[in-house]
Amino acid sequence: MDAFDDGDHDRGLWIAIGAVVWLLVAFALFQYVGVLVAAIFLYYATRPIHRRIDERIGHSNLAVTLTLSTIVVPMALVLGYALFLIAVELEGVLRGGQMESARPFAQPYLRLARRGEFQALADAIASSGSGGATTGQVRSVANSVFGVASLVFEVIAQVFLLVVLLFYLLRDDQRISEWFYDAVDQDERIVAFTQAVDDDLETVFFNNLVLVVLTAIEAAVFYAGMNLLAPGGSVVGTPVLLGALIGIGTIVPVVGMKIVYLPYAAYLGVLAVTAETPLWHPLVFLAVSAIVIDTIPDVFLRTYLSARGSIHLGLILLGYVLGTMAFGWYGLFLGPIIVVVAYHFAHSVFPWLASSPLAG
Repeated sequence: MDAFDDGDHDRGLWIAIGAVVWLLVAFALFQYVGVLVAAIFLYYATRPIHRRIDERIGHSNLAVTLTLSTIVVPMALVLGYALFLIAVELEGVLRGGQMESARPFAQPYLRLARRGEFQALADAIASSGSGGATTGQVRSVANSVFGVASLVFEVIAQVFLLVVLLFYLLRDDQRISEWFYDAVDQDERIVAFTQAVDDDLETVFFNNLVLVVLTAIEAAVFYAGMNLLAPGGSVVGTPVLLGALIGIGTIVPVVGMKIVYLPYAAYLGVLAVTAETPLWHPLVFLAVSAIVIDTIPDVFLRTYLSARGSIHLGLILLGYVLGTMAFGWYGLFLGPIIVVVAYHFAHSVFPWLASSPLAG
């Protein structure tokens, strides 16, 4: 006899157990909801790439690995380059000023840290007391280092979770969808609704990825060309890094890439006033960024990409804006998901519910 037969009197118990399990899962996911929605965004953005690769090599794990490499490796290069530039600037700060005067007092603590004796290091900092301004400065620096280390560890843990979620979503998405459709007994209305949502999420997020990549390449090429043509030195110190950041900035609602090139133009303006940088550098940079990189491609690329979806571009933009305002940074990904689900519910499910008579 089937233990899960419809007539089983323990059906309520199983429902209660399932509810508890799913509540625990939901609670765990809610703690990292930003990572979850970012993984969903990257899944839909990279799924067409993964399927093309999988069709050619026929090995699921390898196909997912190659797909992730198209995202993780460029992101790691950009991040590593940015951190390298920050480290160079930080080294210049640490070589002089008050930090240099604290070096003799900090040497014992640094020696303990290099040997990995972190408990002894913590005890030394705790027992240092209030022995003057320099000791307090060393303690402040040590606390800052511990804070930065904790932040770095948290970021690494969340990136690892993101990669794991993305890996299994790409590898096992067909199995998950087949399990779900079998669980709902292949209900035509549910299948049609979920497939419509699935298709539009892929269109929206993949188009975003294409826009980011094309904009980054275009910006890097124009900035590098500007450096070659500019007399008397480069206008943009790091064209590839700035181009990558501008590409990423295109997904920020309303302001878009302006969040990157306007501060950089202000930075060039400060250099023109306080140093020997020519005044035309910030003016030319701002003109090229605003017209050639921002306005013209946005008109053509965004219009072409948005025409491929069934949902109006204005609704998607509204999802980005309201999602970010309501949920914070991860609303940038959650907002469009809510818009797509709400659109298809209103388009296909709500008319059916409104026309169906209420039971009883």
